[in-house]
Amino acid sequence: MGESPFLIALSSGLERLERILLRVWQLLSVLGIVTGLLYASLVSRPLGYASALGSALFLIWFVIAGNLADRGEAPKSLSSINAAVEALVPWAFLLAIAWSNGPEYALASWVPPFLFCSCIVTHVARLRLWAPAVLGISGALAYPATYWLFVVDRLPPSAMGFLINQPATQHARSVTLAASGLIGTLLVFGLHAVVVGAEGAARERELGGRFRVVRDHSAGATGVLYEGEYCPEGGFTRRVAIRRFHSDVAEHSELMEGFRKAAFEAAHLVHPNIVQVHDFMRTGGAHYLVLEWVEGVTLDALTRTARATRQGLDPELVAYVGLELFAGLAHAHAAALGPDGQPLRVLHRDLSPDGVLVSVAGEVKLGGFAVAVALRDFNRQSEGHHGYMAPECATGVADERSDLYSAGAILWELLLGRRRAPGETTLSTEIRPDLTPEWDQFFSRAIAPDPAHRAESAMEAMALLAAVPRREATVTRHELAALVGHVRASQAARTGAYDALSADGKAAGRD
Repeated sequence: MGESPFLIALSSGLERLERILLRVWQLLSVLGIVTGLLYASLVSRPLGYASALGSALFLIWFVIAGNLADRGEAPKSLSSINAAVEALVPWAFLLAIAWSNGPEYALASWVPPFLFCSCIVTHVARLRLWAPAVLGISGALAYPATYWLFVVDRLPPSAMGFLINQPATQHARSVTLAASGLIGTLLVFGLHAVVVGAEGAARERELGGRFRVVRDHSAGATGVLYEGEYCPEGGFTRRVAIRRFHSDVAEHSELMEGFRKAAFEAAHLVHPNIVQVHDFMRTGGAHYLVLEWVEGVTLDALTRTARATRQGLDPELVAYVGLELFAGLAHAHAAALGPDGQPLRVLHRDLSPDGVLVSVAGEVKLGGFAVAVALRDFNRQSEGHHGYMAPECATGVADERSDLYSAGAILWELLLGRRRAPGETTLSTEIRPDLTPEWDQFFSRAIAPDPAHRAESAMEAMALLAAVPRREATVTRHELAALVGHVRASQAARTGAYDALSADGKAAGRD
């Protein structure tokens, strides 16, 4: 497997850095020549000429290496050769100063320590792990060696009184240079850790070359939700919801295969009232489900509002929500076609308020098809949320009418401000006298305990619901959008954040 794009980009960046460092050393060499010549004419000819000569020799090398790098003809070892040449620079100046002005003067000069530290910095920039420490130790050994081998025996007794000539000063300088090299190496280790972490983060956030994680959003039982972007080569972006399944969930190959098959099936449900499935992928050892992003709240937030009023929501709003729900179910149950052109007949079987999204524009979208189907098949247990689950689901028998029951139970709660008790026969008009008889007729066919007495299809349920008095759909949609905005503002005022929506259309923490 080749290198990742991140490491390729990093390698390219380090190559550009190498060319920059060559320019820097060329500049320093020219500065050394000019400074040396000025020093020779004003202060000390031997030292000035020695510095100018050494700088000229280094300039020749750095110009040659720079030209090779610019033409792309430099060998792969050029960076290592440059590092070795750079390591010679402080030694060369230390020896030049000692030769021209004596070891005592060399010990007092600030130029070699400056060059040692400059070389350490360039090695840190190159991300070479141990090179700064080696160079620091090299400098730490240079000064004691120069002092004990060439200086101490030649110093007159009067010179020992100066602090710069005392052994403690040389040892302190050695410790300082060694510590500088060690710090440089620790910095390189830290930068390596940052680079590796950044590469891992980039791998996690760049999915399949088409999707990108933008920010963390929420977490649930099966996975973590991110807000992401669909970013194809065309240059445009579109917000998406990206669910990364937890590693303990992904360990179950049968479950992940179920998610894949369910996502493939749900991807064919292309309808304004269904959350669109964009992709199911595995990358970087993790499984991801990518879906349409819906900016809004779950229907559960509206049912809580209905319960808080103790009288339910406006009947016209509830009728609008119900028609949108049944429109989505009608598509999933009968209109969606598979690759073979045959109806898919996709059942939800886990429809509940926290699996339905209402956008800030008043759109109603069913979510959770892919997750609900896969979890049901994997667990092989009773399906659905209690309180919204059709009675026959407890025996493992379900069809389209089971989804209609769940939708009817949701509308009952929205309209009357409480859940319908099991086996309850109370009429909706007995609880809310302002409701028309058409509501009773609708609920008698939507949430009948016996499937045989229930509406046969989502289209029939829509026809029953369409008979209740209601306003024009566009007006009602704007009113629903206003209610969503009010609920979001209330949540933000209470918690500092809007209610989190999960990638499969469920509230965070409820999947």
